[in-house]
Amino acid sequence: MSPTVSSSRGRTTERRSRAFLRLLASMCRQFPDLKEWLVEDFARDAQTRTNFIGLVEKGGLNADETADGFAEIADELGAWTEERRQMQVQLPSQAARLFGGLTWEQIEALVRHYEARTIRLDVFLLARDWRKAGEAAKVTPQLLRAGADFLDSAIRPGDARSIAQLGNAVGLLASLEKGRLRTAFGYADWWKLHALVYMMRHRREAYRTRDVRAHLASLGLQISSLDFRRFCKRHGIRRDERAGRPRKLVGNLFRALPRTGRT
Repeated sequence: MSPTVSSSRGRTTERRSRAFLRLLASMCRQFPDLKEWLVEDFARDAQTRTNFIGLVEKGGLNADETADGFAEIADELGAWTEERRQMQVQLPSQAARLFGGLTWEQIEALVRHYEARTIRLDVFLLARDWRKAGEAAKVTPQLLRAGADFLDSAIRPGDARSIAQLGNAVGLLASLEKGRLRTAFGYADWWKLHALVYMMRHRREAYRTRDVRAHLASLGLQISSLDFRRFCKRHGIRRDERAGRPRKLVGNLFRALPRTGRT
C-alpha cells in the first residue's frame, strides 16, 4: 500500500471519527438522559458495558419499544417487564377494544393511513415526524435510523420512485395549512379522518350511523348512510344497529299529532 493511499484512508477515518463525536455530543445536548447514562452507568459499571456489547453484537433489546432502553442495559427492567406482562394477562381481551371493536392503536393506524393517502405510509411518516421534530430531527436516534434505512433502501437498488414519494410527502405536508386541509386530502379521505377523530373522542362499543353523520354534517360534510356502512365494514368497525329513533325526533312527532280526548 502506497503512503498516499494510507494517508488518504487515515484522513477519512479521522473525519468519520470527528463527525461521530460531533453527533454524539449533539445528541447528549439534546438528550440529557444519554449524557447521564454515558457518564454514570456506562463509565462506572462493568455489567452495563457488557450488556451494551451484547446489544451491539445481537442488534436488539429484549423489552418492547415503550420500555426504557437504558434501564434494560443496566439490568433494572426485569421486574417491571414481568409485572407489566402479568397485568396485561389479567385484563379481559375486549378491555382495550373500546372503539367499535378496535383498539386505540388500530384507530391511530387508520388515521395515519388516510393521512398518507396514496403515498407509501413509511415514507409519509418519516417526512411528517422529521418536520414535527424540527431542529431535534438531526440528532433524534429513531429519525436518524429511519432516515438511513429509507435512503439505503432507495439509493442502493436505484429506486427513484421512493425518492419521488418522499418529495410528494414533503409537498403534501407543506400544503397542510389552515384552510387548505380539505383540498389537500380530498373529500373522501377528509370525512373519513373526521369520522375517525370522532370515534377517538367518543368511546363506544358500536357507533350509530346517524350520530356520526350528524357530527359530520355539523362540519359541513354530507355523507350517505351507505358510505358510512361501507367504511365500517371495510375496517371492521362495529355499528350500533339497534332499532329506535332519536328522542328529539319522537318527541316532535308526538307533538305534531292531533290532540283529542281533552276537555
